[in-house]
Amino acid sequence: MSLSEANEPQGFAEKFSGFDNIAVPDGKVLTRLDAVTLCDALRRLPLEELGAVLRSKLVPLVSLPGLRLYAACGLPALAIAETRAMKVIAYAEAGDLIAAARAVHGRRLLHEATSGLLRRSPAACARHRVTEAQIAAGAAVLTLCAIGGILLPLKMSWVALSLVGGLFFLGVLSLRILCLLPPLAGTAIQPRPLQEKNLPVYSVLVPLFRETSVLGQLLTALTSLRYPPHRLDIKLILEETDVLMQRAVAGIRLPPQFEVIVVPAGKPQTKPRALNYGLQFCRGELLTIYDAEDVPEPDQLWKAAEHFASAPPDLACLQAQLAFYNHDENWLTRQFTIEYGVLFGILLPVLANHRLPLLLGGTSNHFRTSILRRVGAWDPYNVTEDADLGLRLARQGYDTATLDSCTHEEATSHTLNWTRQRARWLKGFLATWLVHLREPGRLWNELGPAGFWAAQAMTLGVFASSLLYPLCLVITVVLYAVQPLVQLDAGPWLIGLAGLNLLIFVAGYAVMFVLGRRALRQRHISGWLGALVTMPVYWFMMSAAAWYALWQFMAAPFHWNKTEHGLSALQKRQRSRTQGGPSA
Repeated sequence: MSLSEANEPQGFAEKFSGFDNIAVPDGKVLTRLDAVTLCDALRRLPLEELGAVLRSKLVPLVSLPGLRLYAACGLPALAIAETRAMKVIAYAEAGDLIAAARAVHGRRLLHEATSGLLRRSPAACARHRVTEAQIAAGAAVLTLCAIGGILLPLKMSWVALSLVGGLFFLGVLSLRILCLLPPLAGTAIQPRPLQEKNLPVYSVLVPLFRETSVLGQLLTALTSLRYPPHRLDIKLILEETDVLMQRAVAGIRLPPQFEVIVVPAGKPQTKPRALNYGLQFCRGELLTIYDAEDVPEPDQLWKAAEHFASAPPDLACLQAQLAFYNHDENWLTRQFTIEYGVLFGILLPVLANHRLPLLLGGTSNHFRTSILRRVGAWDPYNVTEDADLGLRLARQGYDTATLDSCTHEEATSHTLNWTRQRARWLKGFLATWLVHLREPGRLWNELGPAGFWAAQAMTLGVFASSLLYPLCLVITVVLYAVQPLVQLDAGPWLIGLAGLNLLIFVAGYAVMFVLGRRALRQRHISGWLGALVTMPVYWFMMSAAAWYALWQFMAAPFHWNKTEHGLSALQKRQRSRTQGGPSA
């Protein structure tokens, strides 16, 4: 007989005959639930209560007029029950509830993680790459270009096409030029200090897939967070197919603030799908994401909580800075460091200062959990779910700001590994642009002219400039060196176009050089003149990744190119010392 079938509270205790008892920290002795009883309680739970139960870990066992009796799953659930004056008569571990929920409602939970956004907001999901209207618009543009190429002289066609492209790329460059201007005054939020007793519960989602090499470093970083453990809700999210990761985590005795969630196998197997699955079990008022190789500053959560407490309620997200702990390993990591320094140390703060939309980084973005759920969380079909979510927050009227705190990551030091990672990002930028441009007029109204252009520059602009950089460079060299077309007697249009072309290349490199130097100074890195001078070589590598991304967008749009971590020489030395081997 099920526990929830009890008709009289006096007969409730008999239904536990044969069950073990367990002593909890406050001295009470509670009945220890087995898996069958827990599954039965979840099976009889009204579906509208499932979300609240998974978050609080308090499972109703008996519901009678004026009487509700609960099972607490995990020590945090016992604390919640005490603050809410809820009657707890049984106990189970949090992992038991997660396993029971998967056994009883696994298909429903997985469907919500995979198709929740698609069901509620089909136009906001990248499940369908392009719409019929976009196909028609693209065909119309190509037709016009073909007709123009046939009817107009070759030089005039080239002038028209180059003018449109030049003005677009000049607009993309304008965002970088904006970074050189003084910031707007009076826009920064001054956080007020919070005492420990006033700190909110903070959920931390950590998706892990084939990350055994950095597991020790990750757990050290997470247990070093200066935040009250009883107010931490850390979820290690594993994939069902990743047996080695499950075994590695199972062999470690985790503190009470940790929970392990295994995502059922399914497609697409992406990070955002795993995050959506884990979100259904989160109880924190605030929430952040860390990747497997992340080492956040210990006070980052506390800083974010103070910032949110002082900010207006429409501040939905804070993006912390990302930097690398192996920044000086080789030329590639130095280029990556310059790029991240400009993006997270300069560009994103400037965009936030001007109230423009931010494309979030994939980690260390801190959310108000209620708003995150309200906007539909992450798109499991977008491989840059962070960029898409940043635009979706802005479109729904929420603000995003930057947080003066840093998370250190491992810079990819191997070319092929970097190419796969960069191709995934660029493929996602293209998908994000197509999703948000399904209704251009609506996007314009929601973001305004400046926000609309910033969205174009950060999605299509990044993808197109990476894709076409070598081609544009070759055209410029041909124009000015190999076969000069701009003679003294050339018309004003051709001279002006040639000047625009040269301006974009010279100004683009000069602005990035200045911003790169500024970003390195912020990171207290001196020298690196060689890395700054050779940035164009890095841009050629980005172009190769962009063409790979374009092919993948057509052939495998939802495939997640896995970035391998733990490859840096620094981490190898650390693991060697930990294992007692030579530190070569």
